[in-house]
Amino acid sequence: MPGNPPACPPHPPIGPTGDSTDDIGKTFLAILGVLGTIGTVVGAAIEGTKTGTIAILGVAGDGVGAIGLSAVAAAVAVATTVLAFWIDRCLSNPTGEEACSAGVIDTIVPSFNDATSYFFPFSAQHDLVSVVTQCQYWPLIQQNAGFIHVNATDNSPAIHCYFKSKPVCTAAGGAFVGAVVGGVAGIVVGIIAGAALGCAASGPFYILCLLLACLIAALIAAACALFGAFLGGSIGHAIGGSGFLTVDSGAEPFVGDYITTCGNTIIYGNDEHARVYWFVEHSALHGASMAPAGQQWIHADPDQNLPLDTCQSLCPGNFTGIQDPPGGGDGPAGGPPR
Repeated sequence: MPGNPPACPPHPPIGPTGDSTDDIGKTFLAILGVLGTIGTVVGAAIEGTKTGTIAILGVAGDGVGAIGLSAVAAAVAVATTVLAFWIDRCLSNPTGEEACSAGVIDTIVPSFNDATSYFFPFSAQHDLVSVVTQCQYWPLIQQNAGFIHVNATDNSPAIHCYFKSKPVCTAAGGAFVGAVVGGVAGIVVGIIAGAALGCAASGPFYILCLLLACLIAALIAAACALFGAFLGGSIGHAIGGSGFLTVDSGAEPFVGDYITTCGNTIIYGNDEHARVYWFVEHSALHGASMAPAGQQWIHADPDQNLPLDTCQSLCPGNFTGIQDPPGGGDGPAGGPPR
């Protein structure tokens, strides 16, 4: 037993503690983009009612343009979505707080843990280890967070620790390349298939026929882009290797293990705006918890059974959310958080 732990600070709020306008702005821009695409296609379809000078498979030139725009818009939408995942998962390098914390693992979610991440490889998330921390690290979990994750047993606060996975990044990159290649092929096939309807450039049903042709072209282009993303992502996943989750020593962590993690922490919009490790840079295991079933996994366990100074051993310069002890951290004891 490492001795009596210090008194815990006030318990952080449970669940949402606020929100960010970032996602609202992104959603607004996405809606504008969709409306703009729809407006472009409809406008081109209306223009297609005019007499064209060139015809493909009986469809006037302006009509072919509308069909082509639909196919391009669909392929670009798929490729852009894949690129957004790749940027979020691997290409962005958000500046955050270098921090350290310790506790007991209550959940592990490995990458590629469900069918969705295999059918849509670009959507795979990095390995996630959820840690119920010692209460001395609650201020770190709460710092500027929009959400506090807790353990169901007694609402003990937990921090999500993401371990960067090479297969996730190679899969996302491969999926983007595949989406671009598949999208280009889909645009060509979509235009040919849409034009094959042979919409006459006159008559009361021309616009309906042209809209149907645009829809067919868009669906074909999107399907080809998605298939390309699947194929490219699967190849990228295979190139990335197994990517087993391990700590610095090479050991594999399990639920119930005591662990210390340090690295860059950010407020992550794709994880309820909670403060998370993105990514864990160093980690160490300290044995397994022997807590009985009714006390798994609560903060009192690591508070009483895990030394309080593991961060000082692993990452002595990192902020922990509490007053830095004398001789530790980057500032004087009692100074404000960095």
